[in-house]
Amino acid sequence: MLGSLCSCFCRLFNRMINLDVEKTTKIKANRNLIRYLILIFWALFWLFNVLDKLVGGAHYLFVGKDRFAQIQRYFDSIGLGNPMVTNFMLMFTTALESFALVCFLGALYHLQRKNIESNRAWFFIGIVVTLTTYTFFSIGDQIFGDHSELLEHALFWFIALLSWIIYHRSNQFNISARFSVSKKSIYLFAAFTIIIGSFTSISIFRHNQIAFKERTQAVQAKRISANKYKIEFPFLAGSSAFERTIAKFKEQHADLRINYIYTAPKPMRLGQSDGLIIYIQTEEK
Repeated sequence: MLGSLCSCFCRLFNRMINLDVEKTTKIKANRNLIRYLILIFWALFWLFNVLDKLVGGAHYLFVGKDRFAQIQRYFDSIGLGNPMVTNFMLMFTTALESFALVCFLGALYHLQRKNIESNRAWFFIGIVVTLTTYTFFSIGDQIFGDHSELLEHALFWFIALLSWIIYHRSNQFNISARFSVSKKSIYLFAAFTIIIGSFTSISIFRHNQIAFKERTQAVQAKRISANKYKIEFPFLAGSSAFERTIAKFKEQHADLRINYIYTAPKPMRLGQSDGLIIYIQTEEK
């Protein structure tokens, strides 16, 4: 009898230990998930920044920014228009971004291998390089007077610092080992998702049928004075719409000669149109 009680007690004790170990393992896994997401974000962030430097401009499936033209414009504004200066700065910033990318990939690798000390070291170096890079960018923004870029770079500076804090303080977060959602909640969530998604999809496709063709369609000119015409392009209109509009105008007004075409300044046209507004000045042939 005593032996049976001792055996039951031992089995119960072992089960409690196993449950506690399993619970601790789940909590660690949940905390590591946060670390994985932080590392993946920064790795992808710097990867696409480096690709933006390599590709440059708009291409199929990737619309980057012409960094050479942007930086050349910056240095030209302070009297350093030599392209070699721009090339050097692009090489320097690309080196910083590449180094940050390698650091976060290294931290991701060591986290997967459960090398805690190496993981922290690689992540720390990556964050330091990120903070250094955005400090460097912010100084440049002040010199070149680009306050919109300064706001963006300062924001990423604080995001990097916050990533460091969250990464190392995640052990202090009260993360539950069990994430349980009732079937009723899942069904309600799925129903609302399907309803909202369906209405949104119908609205998007309907808008595309109406507005997408406006990218290339010619726009009718409006006469505003004796020899002046106004054309308001829709938001999606591109170069094809502009060329077809001019061709249509010449066809409809064969007796007129176009002297010049000019646009309205952006602050003046915002109240009337989201797209381009042009004015055509003409005279009789």
